Amino acid sequence: MGKKQQPQPSASPSGQVISTLPEYWDWVAEHSFHLRQSQPAVTDIYYRKLVITLISQLGSGGWRRILKLDAYNEATQTQYGFQFIKNAADLILVDISYGIAKRASQKASSKRLSSNVHIVVADFRRIPLRSASIDMSCSFGSIEHVSEYCEVFYEQARVVRDGGEVFVGVPNLLNFSLRALSMKILYMLGFMQQMTNPEKHFLKPQLRSLAKSLKLSNIVLSGYHLFPKQLRWLDLWIESRGRDTLRRSKVFLWLLKVFTLIELKYPFTRNFAEMIIVRCVKEWGQGREPQSLPSVEVGIIQRRQSI
Repeated sequence: MGKKQQPQPSASPSGQVISTLPEYWDWVAEHSFHLRQSQPAVTDIYYRKLVITLISQLGSGGWRRILKLDAYNEATQTQYGFQFIKNAADLILVDISYGIAKRASQKASSKRLSSNVHIVVADFRRIPLRSASIDMSCSFGSIEHVSEYCEVFYEQARVVRDGGEVFVGVPNLLNFSLRALSMKILYMLGFMQQMTNPEKHFLKPQLRSLAKSLKLSNIVLSGYHLFPKQLRWLDLWIESRGRDTLRRSKVFLWLLKVFTLIELKYPFTRNFAEMIIVRCVKEWGQGREPQSLPSVEVGIIQRRQSI
């Protein structure tokens, strides 16, 4: 891996100078139209169903302690992580932004899940948890936001006990609706800064190689969210303005249902979905743990505190 780079100061669309990742994501917490929704968008409901269905198919279940990287989904109406809380299981969320963590905490309280949801404000490139303390760790569109994604993958595996499972979902470079190109164009036009920072897109062989390099076993690859990302963004944008245009659109609902059915019934189509995911099992045991990744400066302000 190369040397980590200090984030370069940049200006938000409002003109505010942002020089660290915590500052950027705190700014997103205040300005993202996705976070302003008062109710789930139509695509939120379908996206949540697809992720939970896929994890139930790929995973063993029965997890007591679950780690999920970043709390953005839980701060919005999508809320994947909350769906994993069954039979008094504990969900730990690690997010670099106090603003996003606070919103996720409020959502957990509104669902009466505060006793099961534990939110830590920290950099997930250095997860502040003991090794082998978690039954399952997962991330859905998280590690691609930093150049040190190999280290984040390692951290996800490190905190999982032997025999535990690791799930990592990242954007798919082979997405049929050209997500990568769309993201690049929207960034150039200045439309995406209020939702996310630049992302890396992956191929399945890259994801498999990452898992193998960490000596993880029982590797299974799949994908999720076949529905075109451009229509997903449109749905979120309209919903954030309090309009129900797409909610009432028979054509939009028909398209959403068709893509969902195709994704569920024909698994090969997931190769071209928006996201690809790897599920693997940690079986390091004594002497099998991979050599630690180079210890270098993260180059951002780190904050560790519970919400």
